[in-house]
Amino acid sequence: MEKKLSLLLVLFMILFSVLPFSAGAADEENYLEYTSSGNAFGAGDNLQIDQDIQGDLVLAGSMLEINGNVTDDFIGAGGELIVNGDVSGNIMAFGGTIRVNGDVGGDLVVAGGQVFLSQDSTVEGDILLAGGEVTLNGVVNGDGSVSAGTLRTGENFEIKGDLELEADNYPVDLEDDVGGNLSITTRTGAQEQYAGAEGFSVFSFILGLLAALALGLILIYTFPVFVTELAKVVRFSTLKAGLVGILLLILIPVLSIILLITFFGWSLSVLLILLFMLALLIATIPVKLLAGAAIYIKVFKKEASKMTYYLVGAIVFAIVYQIPFLGWLVRFIAVLIGLGAIGIWLGGKAKPER
Repeated sequence: MEKKLSLLLVLFMILFSVLPFSAGAADEENYLEYTSSGNAFGAGDNLQIDQDIQGDLVLAGSMLEINGNVTDDFIGAGGELIVNGDVSGNIMAFGGTIRVNGDVGGDLVVAGGQVFLSQDSTVEGDILLAGGEVTLNGVVNGDGSVSAGTLRTGENFEIKGDLELEADNYPVDLEDDVGGNLSITTRTGAQEQYAGAEGFSVFSFILGLLAALALGLILIYTFPVFVTELAKVVRFSTLKAGLVGILLLILIPVLSIILLITFFGWSLSVLLILLFMLALLIATIPVKLLAGAAIYIKVFKKEASKMTYYLVGAIVFAIVYQIPFLGWLVRFIAVLIGLGAIGIWLGGKAKPER
């Protein structure tokens, strides 16, 4: 597995462990909501799911335990995650300690401090794992990519495809458990020094992604109709939204300065600046939502909730933002389009109904 992808998975683990505090829009300690299509998403301090889920399951919390079966995909993040039930689709899990005790019908993508695949588990697809300590004791019918400080395997472990491993410590007889090709990369001192030099950018990445997820998920949960209407403007009037965004980006600061130097307009200027800053803050949310929906549907060949779409979009954008120049350009264009969409939406609401 590529080093960059492994690093990102570990970062997501750190991020999602605090996600429930930002997504907890309900008053209850634990929150779980079902959609008409059978999907379920929730958050809480100690969340236990005993019933079967007929669609996707998206959870965030300090302690998550899934005892029921999941018909489609499971996406979870928290301090400790235990999956005892069977998941017919894919699993994407990020947290401190993650234990998969059930069967997985698709792929297994996990990042955590400690990752466990039990002896009773069978993964039909591929595995993509990153962690400080990874313990594998189940069966993997596909290929595997593992990045770990220490890899441990049990007597029941078997991977029938190829395995790419990046680790400091691993079993000497690992090749006996791999049905395909085994590729092992050990970390060097130079690689560790380089990783340390990236510390500040990693910290910035975590903060940026955390802020984007907290703001987006809260806005989508609190004002779902508003976000949906903005997304429609972005989707069907992209060029118009971009042009309106450019005009607003120029005119609003100029108008604020003019009002600021007048005797009666300074208070209106301050209000206009605050509203403009708020608009800039939420401008990229509908863009990320649409991008996440397109990517999710393309990859998984099915639909999911807005929360899931935004989750995917925010992560993809956060990764793209790290690319020199291109990241800045994508951010600027997304802000322009989102800002223009807000302006068009406000203009539509201001028009009197005929």
